[in-house]
Parts: sequence; structure tokens; C-alpha cells
Amino acid sequence: MKASEPEFDISELLALVARHLDVRIPEIVREMRDLLASRITDLGGDPHLVEMLQASIEGNVTTICHILANDIDLDSLQPTTAAVEYAARLAQRDVPLAALTRAYYLGQSMFLRLGMDEIERLDIPDGIRIDVVRAIADVVHRYIDWILQFVTSVHDQERRRWWNNRASLNAGIILKVLRGDTLPARGFESETGYSLTQTHVALVAWTDSSSDDQDQQRGIDQLLRKVAALLHSSAPPLVAAADRSTAWAWVAAPVMTEQSYADIAALVASHPGVRLALGDTGAGWDGFRRSHEQAVTARLVALTSPRYRGTAVVSHADPHIALVALLLKDAAATRIWIREVLGPLADAGEQNRIARETLATYYAQGENAVRTAEALGLHRNTVRQRIAKLENDRAGFRGDALQIALALRVYDDFDPIDPTQGGG
Repeated sequence: MKASEPEFDISELLALVARHLDVRIPEIVREMRDLLASRITDLGGDPHLVEMLQASIEGNVTTICHILANDIDLDSLQPTTAAVEYAARLAQRDVPLAALTRAYYLGQSMFLRLGMDEIERLDIPDGIRIDVVRAIADVVHRYIDWILQFVTSVHDQERRRWWNNRASLNAGIILKVLRGDTLPARGFESETGYSLTQTHVALVAWTDSSSDDQDQQRGIDQLLRKVAALLHSSAPPLVAAADRSTAWAWVAAPVMTEQSYADIAALVASHPGVRLALGDTGAGWDGFRRSHEQAVTARLVALTSPRYRGTAVVSHADPHIALVALLLKDAAATRIWIREVLGPLADAGEQNRIARETLATYYAQGENAVRTAEALGLHRNTVRQRIAKLENDRAGFRGDALQIALALRVYDDFDPIDPTQGGG
């Protein structure tokens, strides 16, 4: 008598696949975030947007696994807060809906591939395997269709609301100038009350909170007006909202001195939670645009570099900020280059940190051991011994003194160096 074949419950198999995927969620989220940020230009670049992208992915992946594991009907669900907030923020940044839609479809493809990989590992007949693949594909497709209806509506409503609000701040005409459109100077001034023919310094003010707090937004506006007064500007600043937690501004400021920067830093310190990035002073239309580009670049350094993540005020006039900004254009390649130049000295550990500090100071002091000792508060013989040891270990370095000095200078501006990358 032929033995009967075991029966398989598709729902139980879907739950099993969901459990296998659930334990890998942190890994899946990171991989999906990197894929979307690299494949869709509008979604990468800004660390805050990438962070919100990751939270949205995590919410969606977790929800899909929950549906698969518990056979939940979509009608009983609500979209995750992170997904809704991300759609709204993209609308505020003028990121087209097509980019958001493409992100969901790319994420769908990746999730289905991972699900099929898990199904392949199950010890089940091929016929049942096909049924499970069809079932998981059906769940994922229905979920994506459902969530896209929500986020599309949110994106559209927020885009309309945000553009209406920004219109009151003359953001539309400002964006035209930033794009390089030719506009009548008098027309711009009559629209905004701000002259493009003067010398400007551009600012970007922001908070790390994404809450829709009107008091927070008013606080940023008040701070920018205080900066204008501090710089003895002949007119109020030109201010436009970039999103709910970020403002762009321009102040008429013919001259910026070291005291100006110190006074601004003291002012911002009296407004906890607000951060400020400044461009260089620039004249006319080109200066208006260029100073803004520099302020945006300085903000990127403040958000990305470990050295500046806790700094309230950053300025492109700081040569180090400008240098790091250039290197951040390909941060991964820079990290590899640092490791290749410094070799084992790039590794973590207190001894390596002390050695890097000593050598960096030595190069900064013109390779003078006496001045290095004074700068570090050490005996000159201690410095000479350290330098001599480092010179003996020079075989571990790749590059000349200039390359080593530069690598040491920017070492703390990048996340910890992965010892498996470069220098091998």
C-alpha cells in the first residue's frame, strides 16, 4: 500500500518564511536602504532623508512580515508613521512622487527575492513551493498597492500645502535664482524686499527634530533675524523654509570677521537645539548662489562628520570645513585612502590615537619637535621618542609626508575606518 504524502498548510509555510525574514530585518533594512539611496538620486545625499528612508523601510518590512506570519487582512491595518512622515518630507523637499513610487517597487522586488530565497531552503515538494511563492507574491503585491495609495495621497496633499506656505516666504522666486534663471533684479526686490545687488552671506538653520512645531519654526526665524541684527545688516534677512525643520536665509553683510563668527556662535548657543551653517560672503547674483551652495555644503559636513556632529555653528570659511566637504563627495573612497596612507596607524585603540595626535601635531608645527612638545604639553624628549618610533614604523605607511599629514588631519572627520578595506 502506497504511503500518503504529507499535507502542507500554505499559511503555516508563509508564517515560517516570515519568521526567517523577521530575524534578518536589521540586515534587510540596511541593504534595502543602501540600494534605494544609490539607485534613486533624489533619495540619497541628505543624511536626514536617508535616516527617514531607513525608518520607512523598517516599518514596511516589519508590517509585511507581520501580515505573512499572522494572515492579517489589509483592511485592519494603518500605514506606519515612518512611511507617512517620509512621504511628507519628500514632498517638502520637492522630490517627485515618481522617486517615491520607484523606491517602493524596487523594495518590493528585493523583498520578493529574499522571500524566494527562504522558500528555496524549505524541504517541500516543488508543487507546494510554487504555491508558496504565489502566495507571498500576492501578499507583497497587495500590500505595495495598498501602501502606495496612502503615501501618494500624503505626498500630494503635503506638496500642495507646503508650496502654498512657501509661497508666502517667496521661496518660488528664490529657487529660480538658485537655479540660475535670469530675473529682473528690481522684480526680485519688489517681491521679496531683498536686494540681489549687495554683498550677502547665506545661512542654513535647522533643528534635529522633524516635528511640525510652529514654536520651533518661529524660533529659527527669530534667530536668523537676530543674526542679521548682530551683523548690522541694512535690512531684514531673506528667509525661506526648506522643510519643517530647516530654513535658508541670506543676510546683507559686507564684511565677516573672526569676531562676527564668535558672536554668532554665542548667539546660537542661547538657542538650544538650533544649528547653523554659513557660507562665505559673496556679491551680487553669483555671490547669492555661491554663498548658499557653501552653506549647504557646510551643513552636510556638520551632519556627516563625527568631528562636527555636536557643533552648533559651522562655516565654509573654516578651511577644514571646505576640505572635508570636498572629500565627502566620495566618502567611501576617502576612508579607503586614509587606511592605505596610514596603514596600521588607522586602527582603533588608545595607543594609535596618541600616535596619530602626536604625528598630526608634529606636521602642523612644521616638523618641529620643540613646538610639538609645547603644543601637546609634553617633554621634548617624549615627543622625539614617539616621532623616532613612528619613523621606524614608516614602512607601514603608503605616501609622502604631505599625504600622511592630510590623512591625519581628516581622520576624525570620517566614521571609524574598516580594517578590511584598503591598505591590504
